[in-house]
Amino acid sequence: MNVELRHLRVVVLVAEAGSVGRAARWLKVSQPSLTAQLKRIEAAFGGELFERSRTGVTPTALGRYAVDRARAILVDVDHLSATVSAMTAVESSAVRLGGFPTAPMSGIASRLRAHGEIEQVSIEVEWSSSVLLQQLESGRLDFALLREFPGFELRLPAGVEATTVVESESAYVALAADHPVARRTHGEIDLSLLSDEEWIGEPPDDSGFHVLFRAACEAAGFQPRVEHHSVDTSVLMGFVTSGQGVALVSPTSYRMLSSDVTTRRLAGNPIHRKLVLAWSTDSPRAQMSRDVLQMATEAYEEATTQQANPNQQRMHVA
Repeated sequence: MNVELRHLRVVVLVAEAGSVGRAARWLKVSQPSLTAQLKRIEAAFGGELFERSRTGVTPTALGRYAVDRARAILVDVDHLSATVSAMTAVESSAVRLGGFPTAPMSGIASRLRAHGEIEQVSIEVEWSSSVLLQQLESGRLDFALLREFPGFELRLPAGVEATTVVESESAYVALAADHPVARRTHGEIDLSLLSDEEWIGEPPDDSGFHVLFRAACEAAGFQPRVEHHSVDTSVLMGFVTSGQGVALVSPTSYRMLSSDVTTRRLAGNPIHRKLVLAWSTDSPRAQMSRDVLQMATEAYEEATTQQANPNQQRMHVA
């Protein structure tokens, strides 16, 4: 017989009771049954744990050692169980959300916090879709909002599912409000009109955006001069506002633009992407995927319909 935790509890209880009969009453079992079990436990330990007498039981030298070690083990096990239960309770009331920097993360988070069962929302911002997918696969995230460009479709790892939030989101070019191209065009603009511009863009990543951007520029007859990269929208807007160049932005960046910046949709919609909500099927929050999809849709619509100033062209989803 292998010694188990329940056997250790019996040994400690018999020692504390001082008699097999009293321990049997505490356990609500018959005395003969407990006596037989105690003999099997002693056989597993390789020697008697208690000296029997007419007045009760007294631990032997082996018994004292077994009781002391059993108490220490049971305290550790009980502490472990309580700690895990507490951690599970915290995690079950929290949602871990990831997404790329210009995703409508705050809108989703605010809706999650308003959900009756959610007490905490943690946010992980990351440009790389592959990193976000790895975090979903490893259980570090419950949900993630991802970008998917044509020809660079996402490869979902095992245990990760996804659904579409926005089927096609167009890219827009941001220019200084007094830019010559902005002054003479009020609708869509052809990418070729920006062939002499310097560009500021996102850092290179694995999304496929930079490949598609360069391909679109080449199709328009020029090689783009991408002189600057920044993950900070305020830096990007400062670059554009000062007339140092132009930048591509998404509808979810719209409300971040200043009154000195105007936007134009690119003619022919040469650069567009899909927005995808992915989640871990092993997450305790996986059953909320439909609710989170609705939250993401509402947050996206909110982010893309708020006009920052009357000089900006209203953005829409293609």
